[in-house]
Amino acid sequence: MEEEQFFKEKPESNLFKQVIYKYLPFWPLFVITVSISLFVSLINLRSQIPIFVAQATVLLKDPNKGSGDSKVLDALNIFSEKKIVENEIMVMRSSDINQQVARELELYAAVYNKGNVRVEELYKENSPVQFKALNEATLNSYALYFFTMDWVKKKVLIDNKSVSFDSIVLLDNNYYKIFVNKAYNTAATGKNFYVQFLPVAAAAGNIIGSISANPLSAVSTIINVQMQTPVAQKGQDILTKLFEIYNRKAIEDKNQIALRTLNFVEDRLRTVMSQLDSVERNIASYKSRESIVDMGTQASSYFNNVTGLDKRNGELDLQLSMLKDINSYIHNKGG
Repeated sequence: MEEEQFFKEKPESNLFKQVIYKYLPFWPLFVITVSISLFVSLINLRSQIPIFVAQATVLLKDPNKGSGDSKVLDALNIFSEKKIVENEIMVMRSSDINQQVARELELYAAVYNKGNVRVEELYKENSPVQFKALNEATLNSYALYFFTMDWVKKKVLIDNKSVSFDSIVLLDNNYYKIFVNKAYNTAATGKNFYVQFLPVAAAAGNIIGSISANPLSAVSTIINVQMQTPVAQKGQDILTKLFEIYNRKAIEDKNQIALRTLNFVEDRLRTVMSQLDSVERNIASYKSRESIVDMGTQASSYFNNVTGLDKRNGELDLQLSMLKDINSYIHNKGG
């Protein structure tokens, strides 16, 4: 009776105690399960490669808003092609431009550190060495080579070869020059370095696959370009180099169009001048043959002659008047 009364007075407290008494004997299992879960979560977090997003915006100049010079060029039809946002996005993501980016940034040779949990890509100041191909056109393999740094002897041990710093090595029928990063921390130990070589087209394909470009709005000429990369500095360098080459290509295209147009105009001017000279010679020959005189030219010449004669006549009258005065003076003086 007292037990029933106790449960009726404190039902919630009693239920809590029952749950504790029921699962308390299994506390070692709970501790082990939670520990294993935390350990697996930690390993999973350490194995995940962080992804950074590099972002930039590009403003395409509106062809309808230009200076007077641009309108004159448009009137001459020198730059008749107008920039369309979709077309420029396709140009930015084209293989030609991105292959040039891969060549200039040497992205065909990526250096990694293989750790116990994950693989870390090393780039620029974080990389001990940099591989530069002497001929990018011959790169056609996906070779992978582990290497070791001997900072004391200033050697790179790769493919069973001992290569001196800043020297050339033959790997997979391609010659590479090894540039050593002087600022790298030589005290770092336990590193498992390797280099992954790619064809230039494959490196460009990796860039294209990680780049997304979209206009800010349907009527905007501003393009928002984003790139996902595990190395933040690499993403910034790629976007910077991409815009540099994009502008360079645009300038080269405009220069070629302007040069072709200038050559065309000069050729037409030479043709027109030749035709005009021929017409003038025919006119002169016809006038000479038919004894045709230009009345306007003759009248102008006649009036010029009359003006000259009037001037000369006035000078003679003045001289005669002076002679008469002198003659009169002499006669009067003599008398």
